[in-house]
Amino acid sequence: MKTILTGDIGGTNARFVLFQDGVYQADTFRVIPVGEYSELADAIAEYLRQIDCDEIEQASFSFASTHEYQDDMELTNSDLRVSVSGLVSRFGLKRARVVNDFTAAAVGVLTLPDSCLMVVNQGKPDPYGPKAVIGPGTGLGVSGLVYTGEYWLPLQSQGGHVSMGAQTPRELAIYSVLSKKYGHVSAERYLSGIGTVDVYQAICQIDSREVRFEKAEEISSAAINGSCEASAEAMEMFCKWLGIISGNLAVTLGATGGIYIAGGIVPRLGEYFTKSPFKHWLFNKGRFSEFVEDMPVALVQSGEPALYGTYTCLQKHYDLFGFTASSD
Repeated sequence: MKTILTGDIGGTNARFVLFQDGVYQADTFRVIPVGEYSELADAIAEYLRQIDCDEIEQASFSFASTHEYQDDMELTNSDLRVSVSGLVSRFGLKRARVVNDFTAAAVGVLTLPDSCLMVVNQGKPDPYGPKAVIGPGTGLGVSGLVYTGEYWLPLQSQGGHVSMGAQTPRELAIYSVLSKKYGHVSAERYLSGIGTVDVYQAICQIDSREVRFEKAEEISSAAINGSCEASAEAMEMFCKWLGIISGNLAVTLGATGGIYIAGGIVPRLGEYFTKSPFKHWLFNKGRFSEFVEDMPVALVQSGEPALYGTYTCLQKHYDLFGFTASSD
């Protein structure tokens, strides 16, 4: 039996699961906090200890990195280090691969059943049209899929780092606070867990309010239950700008095959998100508004698309992505 370890390594947590003869083994799924480790290999060792597994044949991992994917790397939103050849040696692997997290998530979206998706806009789907994938989590993942005639080719994008702007004096004031803190203000500075905290705290600073929250989950909860005006404004801005950036991506790719909203933040918002300004700003593209309105839009609610995609990226036609080390 061929046993393959797959892992989706985020800035906060690593999600691991085994595939055996191509089948996802749900009972082996675990979440390991990566903040407790300096090396990916140590987090893997803990995972294998938890599931009592001492033999794997191959492994594939996805994570965000600002650098070209090579043998030794650091993650974008974590101090965790990765040595691909070191993984092969330590765990006796035939092969190990690392790929961009949202390249994997985009590939994984293709395998999800309809039960894992919530339709946000029915649209008029083109079965062979490009697909856009975007997901706010610890960072902001961006990718796309283009059909080659044989398979779907993922785009290895760093679109979460495109520059942000402002449309109102209020947004400009918030932008100014973030600009003083970071210099370059990217989409990820708004559309991520860390970004949600930064925007909320900027609002508190501008309005001379007490900063009550330090975590994105606290801010979104306070917005949903209506207990904090600054949180409500931060989350409304989050939904607005997610619509704007998603629409920009959709127009750029010509995403007639659909727009997929993934990541860990939006599914937790529930009905709040569906009633938010997201769709209005997604479709607000002037002369191309109708073009975007015809695009199907779906929210990935469950199904671990990055893990399925990370496993799929071991296939030969994905060899041009990421970095691979082997024992040969």
